[in-house]
Amino acid sequence: MRVIMCWAALGILFQVCQGVGTEAASIPKPRPRIPYQAVQPGKGVFLVARKGMLDPRFRQSVVLLVAHGPGGTLGVIVNRATDVSLEDVLPQLETPGRKARLYYGGPVGLDTLMFLIRSEEPLEQTTNVMGDVYFGGDKKTLERLLEEERESHELRLFVGHSGWAAGQLDSELDRGDWRLFRANAFTVFEKRLDSIWSDFMEPPKSEREVAAR
Repeated sequence: MRVIMCWAALGILFQVCQGVGTEAASIPKPRPRIPYQAVQPGKGVFLVARKGMLDPRFRQSVVLLVAHGPGGTLGVIVNRATDVSLEDVLPQLETPGRKARLYYGGPVGLDTLMFLIRSEEPLEQTTNVMGDVYFGGDKKTLERLLEEERESHELRLFVGHSGWAAGQLDSELDRGDWRLFRANAFTVFEKRLDSIWSDFMEPPKSEREVAAR
């Protein structure tokens, strides 16, 4: 996969998130492992594709919503990795973290690069999604994070995103394409990718069973 990054497009995405709200939430101490259903879509909510999803681009996908409002919805798929590194798409980038793995965020804007970061303190040019998780696409912020050599359980880089125009997601929910769950950082950053979707379909019956995954 060849990707040409467009930082200008990322600025537009960031403005969308800023318009939805940037208030910081309290940082949860426990790591919730068993999913809890949500009632309405919103940032910090997982969209989980139902079995039989007709759209092949989203089959068995779990999308973290990072912005939702009257103007539309923005999210990133959290359970699809790529075989591409940051160095492959931005060979000119001179940072210690240039070999970071890229994840597939969705079918929209494949010329854009964005990130999720766990941080105890709010970061400039990012928007809070939930707890200690922030979303951004600012070039300077990302370069600083790469220089700090953040590990994958703290920093995730995404090519592309998932987006819905105003009212589009509501139509898909009415059709039964998605289930809604409250998101958590453990699932996004630490859970095995190949078990994320299946655990939402058939949640483990015990904490021991979850921890073994």
